[in-house]
Amino acid sequence: MRRFAPVMHGQRWKLAVSVLLFFIEVGTSVVTVAVFADIVDNVLVAGDLSALWWPLGIWAAVSLVGAAASYGGTVISGLVAERTLLRLRDRLYAHTQQLAPHTRRQFETGDLIARHSGDVDEIEHLVSSGVVAGTLAIGSAVIYAAAAFVTRWDLALLAFVLAPLLWVVSRWFGRVVKTAARRERKANGRISSRIQEGITHAISIQADNQGERDRRKVLRESRIWRNARVSELKANAAFSETVTVVEMLCMMAVLAVGAWQIARGVASVGTLIALTGYLGYMYPHIQTLGGLVVSVTSATASAERVAEVLDAPIGITDTAEPELSEAEALAGSDADAADVHPEADVDERSAGPVASAVFVHVERVSFAYPDSDRLVLDDVDLTIESGDFVALLGASGSGKSTLMYLMLRFYDPVAGAIRFNDTDIRSMSLRQLRAHMAVLPQRVALFNASIADNIRYGRPDATDEQVLAAATAADAAGFIGELPDGLDTQLRDGGANLSGGQQQRIGLARAFLRDTPLLILDEPTTGLDDATTQRVMAPLERLARSRTTVLITHDDKVAAVADYTLTVRDGTIRRR
Repeated sequence: MRRFAPVMHGQRWKLAVSVLLFFIEVGTSVVTVAVFADIVDNVLVAGDLSALWWPLGIWAAVSLVGAAASYGGTVISGLVAERTLLRLRDRLYAHTQQLAPHTRRQFETGDLIARHSGDVDEIEHLVSSGVVAGTLAIGSAVIYAAAAFVTRWDLALLAFVLAPLLWVVSRWFGRVVKTAARRERKANGRISSRIQEGITHAISIQADNQGERDRRKVLRESRIWRNARVSELKANAAFSETVTVVEMLCMMAVLAVGAWQIARGVASVGTLIALTGYLGYMYPHIQTLGGLVVSVTSATASAERVAEVLDAPIGITDTAEPELSEAEALAGSDADAADVHPEADVDERSAGPVASAVFVHVERVSFAYPDSDRLVLDDVDLTIESGDFVALLGASGSGKSTLMYLMLRFYDPVAGAIRFNDTDIRSMSLRQLRAHMAVLPQRVALFNASIADNIRYGRPDATDEQVLAAATAADAAGFIGELPDGLDTQLRDGGANLSGGQQQRIGLARAFLRDTPLLILDEPTTGLDDATTQRVMAPLERLARSRTTVLITHDDKVAAVADYTLTVRDGTIRRR
């Protein structure tokens, strides 16, 4: 709770207002019980109907005030809860997007999705709505207990003696539920990953006749999840019913003694009704408090899973901007900007000046991944002149992509430096550095948006004419024009409604539109047949020869289009 408390920055006074409104509603309940007891003694028992109207008027007025207060408290606390969720998800997503590549591989995609949804919901309960519920439960129990004590202190004392049993029961069940909740959240993450994996690779699964095997694998994980959920359900149900039985025993004891006192003429019917009414309001709040002990211990399982992601190391942070502490990041003022201006971007900072041309100097660079002692690059020294079209050739795992990661500053070298135009890239902001580069990855990132929006992804301010010009330059305008909606055609599931070659040409169009001085092509022909490769290579070569380009490949035929080839082997890079 201490760790995630900063997410409530600027919201606590609103929670205080909501709690105050809820307490006003509690106060109206106290008044209505007293009014009803008065009606029983002075109207029903006495048979005086003329005494009915004034109490009914008070009852109606107080009930309206209570309803209005309850509505206000519910709305305010609900708004705080939703803002808390917004901040938590924004912070977790921002951190996840910045995870270093080697760290990102430690988490399965489906499991990360589960942490962004169900686990974040549980943390909100821990720091926001749960705090309101706990404060209200404690305060209400005290108020109703005091009212009961004033009404009939000896009977109230009998009920209070039995009430601590509820707390003992809650503490015991809290430990049981926490264990069950940990198993359930872990199983939830696994089943999310298996389903995401199965849907993504459905064609391969069917083509390889592995449908039944894949189904059994998912079913096995589903059964583990089901068993975890059933264990949690049983623990919660047992807690609820145990509390109900304890509450019933308390009420039975009070009613038995109260009936004996009425028979002796010591107490009135109205008094007993008022007392049982107050106890009837008090016990659910004690039960709620006990339930919070259970739910809070359960929520810690989710908090641990989210904290695990937040504790995972990210890549390089931007040296040009002040680094936020986790508390400042969790407070999330940027995430709240859209509450006032929904159309506003969260971040619109300028990248700064971009050079018209770039030469790259890799100066005595050595690098090993943080989780490994093996040097992937060892004392590498090379220069790529402005306008050079260079092929980086080597086997898988030789370090080709590692050099790209270093140029993008996902990592910094353990020794040496990389310079753009004699400027150490570590002295540049990440925005400025990456504004100098366009990257065409092995698998083009296509989003659920129109083709036009996918092309302008790296340059959102581009006009429709510029988008069309880029598509034409990438030899993509032809097939786009044949689609029913042209550039407005919506892409689905990472471009599943396009062929591999068409996807690559959309990526090329994006690179044409960005028009950066440095281009990095990472295995751009992987998975394409010879005919499609030839179709893609023509516009790709045209783009590559108009700027400094690094072509990462393991294919000698593809590397042959470059001006010269650099070979990566055993941590070194040599010109062929």
